[in-house]
Amino acid sequence: MLARDQLTLKIEAIYCELQPEDVLRTIPGIGRHLAPVLLGVLHCADRFQSERHIRGFCGLFPRRSDSGGTERPGQKITQGGNDRIKRALMLAADAARKIDPDLAEVYCKMMTHRSHHHKQALCAVANRLVSRIFHVLRTGKPYILRDRDGREISLAVAKALITERYTVSESIRATRRVNRVSIAA
Repeated sequence: MLARDQLTLKIEAIYCELQPEDVLRTIPGIGRHLAPVLLGVLHCADRFQSERHIRGFCGLFPRRSDSGGTERPGQKITQGGNDRIKRALMLAADAARKIDPDLAEVYCKMMTHRSHHHKQALCAVANRLVSRIFHVLRTGKPYILRDRDGREISLAVAKALITERYTVSESIRATRRVNRVSIAA
């Protein structure tokens, strides 16, 4: 057995010992690899007084650069917060927006109605994800996918809803991209 495989097994054993109910992996976007990272950095929900406190700990806020009334999109995330958790949450947010209709709606609104670019929209999704992480860690209950009316739905139905209602067109994506050559000039 490779050393990497042995390490993976050890990580899984420790994760199962610390999180026997495995509620983190019920949240869309948080899978086999990200759940131990999140648990390792966050530890438990009791460390945080509120959702706002845990969001601040994660530090998911894009840097702003405004000058002369124009905003420059594509800024890096601020240096506040733990880098591991920020990276894990951004990866989870990108996956979750393709699975969970509520998160897909947030992403779609940010991209279409608020004229945000991909990274800003992902920060908004990641912040919602942090709220879910806080809730499932605090209650110990698994996350359940629901539609807008609060009814439990399957993964297939959720993906169909996203495709039907919350897909961002390629033309909108193209308008949000930054031409790095023109910025450098």
